[in-house]
Amino acid sequence: MWRSAQELLDQHKHIELLTLDFFDTLVTRNVAQPTHVFAEVERRLTQDHGPRWRGYGLQRVRAEQRARAAALEDDKYRDVTHVEVLTELALGMKLSLTETEVARVAECVAEVDAAQAVPFGSELFDEARLRGIALLVVSDNYMPATQLVEMAHRAGFTSLLQSEVMVSCEHGGLKHNGRLWREVLDITGVTPRKILHVGDDVAADVTQPSRLGIATYRDPRMRVTHRHMENTSPDVLPLSRIEATLRDETYVSGWDSAHSIGAGALAVLVAAQLHDVHTVLAQRPVTGVYFAARDGWLAHQVWSQTFAHTTDTPGHYLAFSRSVFGRANLAVVDDAVALRFVDQHERITVRQLGERFGCTLETSLALDTIVDAATAREIVLQNEQQILDASGKLRERVLGYLDTVGMLSPGHHVVVDAGWTGATVADLAELVSGATQGRATIEGRFLGLYWDATTHRTRLAMHGLAMDDLGALDDNVRLLGVIRLWETLMTAPHGSVIDFAHAHQGFVPVFADTPAEVSQHDTLVGAMCTAAIESAVAMVNGTHRSGVALADITGGAAWAAMMQVGHTPRRDELAVLSRLRHVASVDHKDGGTSIVAEAPRRSSTLPRERFGEIYDATIKRHWMQGSLRAWARQRDATQFVQEMYGIWPFMNERWVEERNDY
Repeated sequence: MWRSAQELLDQHKHIELLTLDFFDTLVTRNVAQPTHVFAEVERRLTQDHGPRWRGYGLQRVRAEQRARAAALEDDKYRDVTHVEVLTELALGMKLSLTETEVARVAECVAEVDAAQAVPFGSELFDEARLRGIALLVVSDNYMPATQLVEMAHRAGFTSLLQSEVMVSCEHGGLKHNGRLWREVLDITGVTPRKILHVGDDVAADVTQPSRLGIATYRDPRMRVTHRHMENTSPDVLPLSRIEATLRDETYVSGWDSAHSIGAGALAVLVAAQLHDVHTVLAQRPVTGVYFAARDGWLAHQVWSQTFAHTTDTPGHYLAFSRSVFGRANLAVVDDAVALRFVDQHERITVRQLGERFGCTLETSLALDTIVDAATAREIVLQNEQQILDASGKLRERVLGYLDTVGMLSPGHHVVVDAGWTGATVADLAELVSGATQGRATIEGRFLGLYWDATTHRTRLAMHGLAMDDLGALDDNVRLLGVIRLWETLMTAPHGSVIDFAHAHQGFVPVFADTPAEVSQHDTLVGAMCTAAIESAVAMVNGTHRSGVALADITGGAAWAAMMQVGHTPRRDELAVLSRLRHVASVDHKDGGTSIVAEAPRRSSTLPRERFGEIYDATIKRHWMQGSLRAWARQRDATQFVQEMYGIWPFMNERWVEERNDY
């Protein structure tokens, strides 16, 4: 339980001096982490001065790293200065003196604009002033005291004087190495036992001052949203501002990782789907918008509360699944079909295999016999006619359903789906085109597509918003690695579509009953989805507390949200998401697979020949990046993960690509 300012100072009535850490104790920013200020600087510079400044955010982070390394070689105790950082930045980006000054001013202005008070820091500051206790801000930072004072004034600490600030870059030492604390004692003349220090960092704000006899109190509540610092670009800003708002809103109640994922990254992806639809509607006539089950359920909920009241274009929730539309569109049963409907790792009974195709399969084996994938595929090939007959009957029911939702009406229809190859929507497009003699056309709008989508572009007009199959190869692989995660979260409170009722029952969709999915939706995913809907509705309506609006949710912003959580999850996010299971079987009858794979046994001694096998199995069946990040925290798997990073560097934590053409 956190103490109030009064309680803390009452406990230390003897003190003469209260020292406060600056960042995340007295003042924070309106973004999720410090480096995201540089993302805002890049946004402003490119907006005001053109593409010359693209890539500034990452270059700025790298420049500070180089400057700190150089300062350490010069004097292992001193901190780096802003001038030294900007000098390195100028070298990296080939900036002129004028451009370097433009960058300096832009940074200083952005830092002041982002400044806001930390609630507990504000309480302490006011209570100390009220009691007449001397105050001193002690900060490890490259910015001078004048800049920190300006930020403090913007955040509401208008009585703070420059003489009440000691910053490492001006005093030849850091809190982290203890030298700045000795400077504090020398300059103030106050004995350690009459000082109380409050901060958020263990080493700088607790360990080092405690060694000198200074009493300490640590409050790390403002650090919960920090991520890998090199992933800094303007695209991260929408999620960053949302997470900063969530951080502030849960300051008292406590950080809720599951809620933050739902109201943060998941909401951004849902809003991105709506933004994409809004863009299409503004560009061309559309007969109907269809949000495909189950990836589009969240977006349809948001549509129903927002755009449904402002547009004449009807929006429908489309009962849709790869198993049903794939089966309904069969013209031949060949090896490709067998591979598509029977997973290579699957073991299944003959009865279950027949149910998968909606018919009884002829075989010498008993119906309850369990067969491996190879045998199951052989049985499929031997029953081509039975499967095609069942496919034709299913096609009639599917077309009956599509007619009830208006998709067979002449005109252009837009189908909204998460992704990832477009194959199932292409199957749908062929069904609709054939049934209407081309009078109804389908366009697929996807959050993300990877390289397998390319083969379907001749069958379907398609667009990938956050990621496209024609994009960078490394990003294609990164998308593959997070598919299992986002499929599990972008879902609905019902099972997958497995069939449609007959005509006399109105062709209503039949949903699978999958206990594993029901359980995790009731205990975890459902609450995340509710948070996502509420947050996305606010973005669409322009009322989100972070200030993020629908216009901010570009394809780049959606990709950043997908990567921030999917590629570089924080430890708390990984703990929550590791509980999830993904059901991938065609008939949705299994218990699912954990999205985080188990670390390979004896991984430190595994031969290199096994790495490819483990990589393929993990990226196809699990959340690749989540698995790697989890393994990296296991002592016996750390070396293995580092070797994996060496072989496949695109799986390292940095996903923002570096620009090298300055």
